[in-house]
Amino acid sequence: MQGGGYDPDETGGLLNRASDLAAGMRHPTTAVFHMAFKLAAILTYLFGAAISNNFVNIFVLCILFLAFDFWTVKNVSGRIMVGLRWWSEVRDDGSTEWKFESADTNNATFMDSAVFWVGLFAPALIWFMFGITSVFRLSFDWLLLIVIALALSGANIVGYVRCKKDAAGRIAGGLQGFANRAGVNNVVGRALQSAAGSALGL
Repeated sequence: MQGGGYDPDETGGLLNRASDLAAGMRHPTTAVFHMAFKLAAILTYLFGAAISNNFVNIFVLCILFLAFDFWTVKNVSGRIMVGLRWWSEVRDDGSTEWKFESADTNNATFMDSAVFWVGLFAPALIWFMFGITSVFRLSFDWLLLIVIALALSGANIVGYVRCKKDAAGRIAGGLQGFANRAGVNNVVGRALQSAAGSALGL
């Protein structure tokens, strides 16, 4: 390792692993946007106070990132990465009809599917943990932001799970592909598939 803590071999290894993951995807650019706004919202929540002491500014910035993420996942990444789409229409009588669509053919790879589904569920889990922490700390002002984040994440989760009766198979397949690339053995891969099916009840 050279002075200053910089290790070119380690950096090169990380870049090579990132390149390998990207090579296993058909839609790497879409995957970046699928994750970017989620990460931006979480980082703003965690470290926004270090940049600004104004709670309103941090709150609004988080809401903007969450809104951008909701729109991107609902209208772009789901359709491109896994061939799924959901939307709602207002009927003549004023009621709302939810529509779910799954492409008959989808050229997504295992990595596309894994990144999409992990990126869909993991942030919701993270925000849920933030919510528990906020309750114990009695930070109810932040709790409103967390509830909004969970509502937006939950809407996309419910929408995409209901898009297709075999959604559990799609999720499990993506997790299996992710596990294979990560070097996890087949037993763990099958356990992930079984857990996905049991959790969704599909």
